[in-house]
This record gives sequence, C-alpha cells and structure tokens, in this order.
Amino acid sequence: MKLRLVRRPDSPFDGRFFERDPRLWPIVEAALAFVDHLDWPEPEAYLLAFRGRPAPVRFLRDTPRRRPRGHPIDLDALYDARIVRGIVPTRPRNWHDFLNALVWATFPRAKVALHRRQHELIRAWIPPGATALPNARTPAQDTLALLDEGGILWLRDGNKEALVPFGHGLLEGIVLGVPAMVPRAFVLTTEWLPQERRTLLALADGLLADALEGEVKPVPINPRALFSFLDNNQVLLLEKGGQELCGI
Repeated sequence: MKLRLVRRPDSPFDGRFFERDPRLWPIVEAALAFVDHLDWPEPEAYLLAFRGRPAPVRFLRDTPRRRPRGHPIDLDALYDARIVRGIVPTRPRNWHDFLNALVWATFPRAKVALHRRQHELIRAWIPPGATALPNARTPAQDTLALLDEGGILWLRDGNKEALVPFGHGLLEGIVLGVPAMVPRAFVLTTEWLPQERRTLLALADGLLADALEGEVKPVPINPRALFSFLDNNQVLLLEKGGQELCGI
C-alpha cells in the first residue's frame, strides 16, 4: 500500500472551502462555524465546530517535546494517550489538523472509540522500559490508521447503500486538490438507511463506534468503480464480527 501524503503548510485559510467539492458534504455543518473567518482560527477555537454540542475532547496547540536520548518512552505522552485524556494535540494553520477537528465534531463517538482502541494497541505493542518504538506497526494498528486518515464508510441496508467520507487525510487531499491519501472503504451494515443527511451521519457515527468497540474483520467484496474516489480504487473492507483488524 502506498500513501501519497502531500502537505501545504503555507496554504491560506478559506472559510468557504467546503463549496469546492460535493464530497466534503459530511463536514459542512461543522465547517459552517468558521465560514466568516478570514484567517486561520486558533486551535483552541476548533471547539466551535461542535456548534454547542458536548465535545469529548479539546484541541490544544501542539508543542513537540524532545525526549532525552536513551530515556524510556513515556506512554502517557504519546498522541493517542493524550486523546484518551481528552486533549487532541493540534498544529496551527494546518489543513490536516483543522479537518481532523471537523471530523471529530461530525463523528465524535467513532473518533473516541478509534483512538481508545489505538491507544490500547500501542500500549500492548511497546515493551516496558523501551527507549525506541518497534520497527513496524501491527496490522491492527495499520488498519486503524488507514481508517482515521483515508476511510470511506460504506453503509448498506440490503437494498440501499451510502458512501460517507471519514478520513481527514482523504478530505485534506480533496480540499487541496491533490491525491493526499489512498482511500479505503469500511463496510457497516444496518437495517435501514435514512435519507436525511444529519441522521445518516449520526447513524454512521454510532455504527462505526460500535464496530470498533468489538472485533472486526475484512469482507471480500468487489470494490467496483465506486472507489475511484480520488484516483485509486484500492480499498480495505471492514465489518463487525471477526477476530482482528487487518487489510486486503
């Protein structure tokens, strides 16, 4: 799997960015909180994306700290550990992290479940007293990272289906007009699919959160032409009911 991450840290802010592409529809309501901003809001202001709803996290300006060479890794200082405690380290003036905040506001239950699961996997992955991270992540960690960055939620009820962009790396590529992330589809089955978009997003949020609380497995479904979402039709399919997270 090849990720083509493109960063443009000097990109100016555009409060109406969501009007550029209809694939950004899931985060429009959260983005409307910033539609009148002429410049980048401060990371702490990203809570406005929740539009008055309770927020499970706060967004704080990221201040990288160097660990003295040879010192053990502080597991509580790692990214997902800080999120579990309710703080999302956020780089200012950065589309990637801004869009992450909008995804948090749109899918709060799923994001909490995803980072809690990733935190548990990381704690089990790093040996006690380790002074360096292991050379390679586990398949389960990779799958969660792919979901977080490039996931498309594929909701199906037997008769109808809906595609819901979720990964903030994927959304970043759409905003910047570059293929920033290879998309991956994650299948979530339901008994019904609502027509109203806000209800659909709430359903997707709950379904994904529930799936991540349990065990999940890939489903061998033909990706079809639907998943030429950017310019690549490689997919990763995920459904509740298996023993581990892994990709195909």
